[in-house]
Amino acid sequence: MPERSHMVDAVNWVSLTRDPRASTGVPAALHALWSTDEFLRRSAYNYLAGTLVQQGSRFPVSIAAIPFLIDVIADPAAGDRFGACQLLRLIAIGDETLWLIERPNPAALRATPAPEQWDMAAYDAVRARIPAFLAALNDYDPAVRMHTAHLLSWFPEERHVVVPALTRVIESEPADSVDVAAVASVAAALAGGVAADRALTGALATRLGGPVPTERWAAAISVATLYTRPPREVIDQVYECLLEADDPVPNWPFLEGDMCTLAALALSRLDPSTGADRVELLIGRLRRTRPGQERTKLIGALVDAVFPRTDKLISRFTDLQLAAVRALIEADAWGDGPYVVSLLAAAGLPKDGRFQS
Repeated sequence: MPERSHMVDAVNWVSLTRDPRASTGVPAALHALWSTDEFLRRSAYNYLAGTLVQQGSRFPVSIAAIPFLIDVIADPAAGDRFGACQLLRLIAIGDETLWLIERPNPAALRATPAPEQWDMAAYDAVRARIPAFLAALNDYDPAVRMHTAHLLSWFPEERHVVVPALTRVIESEPADSVDVAAVASVAAALAGGVAADRALTGALATRLGGPVPTERWAAAISVATLYTRPPREVIDQVYECLLEADDPVPNWPFLEGDMCTLAALALSRLDPSTGADRVELLIGRLRRTRPGQERTKLIGALVDAVFPRTDKLISRFTDLQLAAVRALIEADAWGDGPYVVSLLAAAGLPKDGRFQS
């Protein structure tokens, strides 16, 4: 156990929180992270997650815990070290959904006064430990490498060191830990990777041809994030992820395993000029199905690709919309049940599937 862990009791925890239970509970939980009892360690992590971050907000006590969590990651004798990575991510950004959807600029958040005065202080306190996380990318434990890559996703201001380090992970992870490379692929794009970075795009191209679906899908999501007009085969892989990924995807830390949402976000940000490729790919997939199959997500993807949300019937179709309508009629999409009918109606298509000539 590193010396720092013995310093837990030297912190004046009472001065850092108004909750008397937290003033004793937090140091006790931090000590428990080095326990040989797995149940005790997991309970400690759960307690800290609920105490240091409450409804997304962070506090002085959250910041004070950071050095001890860094020590857990660095200590091979500690168990469940990936849990410390997860907790540090939570302290840094709270709910990652906001960061994935809105992609906020940390500098702008700092410049904007907010009631949550400790949130950016907590973010910056974690950011200050980037060198420790870069070292953890070389850890012997794949779980530590994976969750460290996930943690590094959220620091675009450190892209000059984070992206090259994640690129090396994408390049070097062996076949038995391909999930680490998959997480690093998405993390590199979120952390500020750019299409002009040939080392990164070259590493992603290799993973696009990999044998494991998660590996290919993650690389495709990353490429679709770097380029607003990615190659057709990349778009196809992102759609494959959207339509075929498990829920949840094992060993996928983003959104607690929800890889489909990441794919949907990547697709939503594509340049409109990719519309023809998207519609053609989806029509091809729809034509390979038959009535009675579960096709809701596929039909929804086709609708989202070409139709605006409206409460009025569309009276005149574009060429792409017309191609989609023909495919939906050929596939008897209106026979797939009330939910699909309502989905089509929300896109401005007739509920009965009958079109006036």
